[in-house]
Amino acid sequence: MRVGLQRQLDATVGAPNARPLDRSPATRLRAFSDAWEYPWMARLPRGTVTLLFTDVDHSTDLVKRLQERYAEVLARHRELLRAAFTTYGGTEVDTQGDAFFVVFAQTRAAVEAAVAAQRSLAAERWPEEARLSVRMGMHTGEPYLAEHRYTGIAVHRAARICSIGHGGQVLLSRAAAGIVDDQEIPGVGLRDLGEHRLKDFERPERIFQLVVDRLPAHFPPPRAIAQQTPLTGTVTVVMAEGRRMLRLMHELPPEQFGALVAHYQRLLPAVLEEHGGRELDVAADTVTAAFASPKQAAAAAAAAHRAVAEHEWPYALKPEISVGLHSGEAGVGWVGPAVVRCAELCDAAEGGQTFLSPVTAGLLEGADLGNWSLRDRGEVRTRRSGEAVRAYELVATSVSASNE
Repeated sequence: MRVGLQRQLDATVGAPNARPLDRSPATRLRAFSDAWEYPWMARLPRGTVTLLFTDVDHSTDLVKRLQERYAEVLARHRELLRAAFTTYGGTEVDTQGDAFFVVFAQTRAAVEAAVAAQRSLAAERWPEEARLSVRMGMHTGEPYLAEHRYTGIAVHRAARICSIGHGGQVLLSRAAAGIVDDQEIPGVGLRDLGEHRLKDFERPERIFQLVVDRLPAHFPPPRAIAQQTPLTGTVTVVMAEGRRMLRLMHELPPEQFGALVAHYQRLLPAVLEEHGGRELDVAADTVTAAFASPKQAAAAAAAAHRAVAEHEWPYALKPEISVGLHSGEAGVGWVGPAVVRCAELCDAAEGGQTFLSPVTAGLLEGADLGNWSLRDRGEVRTRRSGEAVRAYELVATSVSASNE
């Protein structure tokens, strides 16, 4: 458990600014923007409908703070949202990771459901060290309804709008906002946020925000296009975690530990971003990023170890990191499951080691990794829970050859 470490960080260097990413996979997840398979097509509204996407914000931070309690918190979040969606006639199309895709026959119903859900989330007694918040995005359009499929540009647009928001925020497309603006919904207003670029869309989209009585109304600007990852395709997540940080927290004076963490939280995000990392997120001694290819992610992991080893740390300190890699299909809500898998690999690795999931190792099979190669470590045990996880290690070719 690293709650104590997080509190110490908050006290010594200020709460880390979790950098917004497009935040945040598992092999069983399908891409949200491809197709939505369901056995109850007759229940789905047809024609012009309102599509609502939701996603837990800063899931990396939540996983790290809550660890084994994350599943319980996530389940409660699902209960609250499902209750709100059901009350206002929403049909749940799909649920993946920590995200929902819900469709409504009327835009007003979608807005009322989103408002009810946000109020329920705000009123819930979440764990003190990790309050859960959800971003939401909606668009009104005419998606294509075919056999076992719910597709079209409208689905992409709604998912993209969700991805640029922040926890507690509800964003609408111009189409959805225009309908809401013509109706009187008690306690709910609209704020025009101007035009914003959505990844994979040529023209900017005018974005509106719901302003709800007794709920937060001021948020950072919507995420820029450079912070948005694809909603389709395979993405590899890299997680770097500090080793011996908890011990150093107790051994070092606060000013020395604070200086160490400040260097750490500047160095690691810069290295991962320089090597193509997106969706950068910082939570205590953990930095997470998403990469377009597993080869790019492996190179970034090696660079992170090298940067930590060569950096001039304050007070002649010599921290180390462990790194975990896992690949999966991108989409709204995929980050949470990916972070859980990466956290297990990080926890099992020693300082200076990089562990990969079997999925990532499989994707790298036959790839030219230069001075690096993969070694099958079989099942390894995590430190905290003792759970067995299958891992492959990224090792320098010279090291690998000397051990054969």
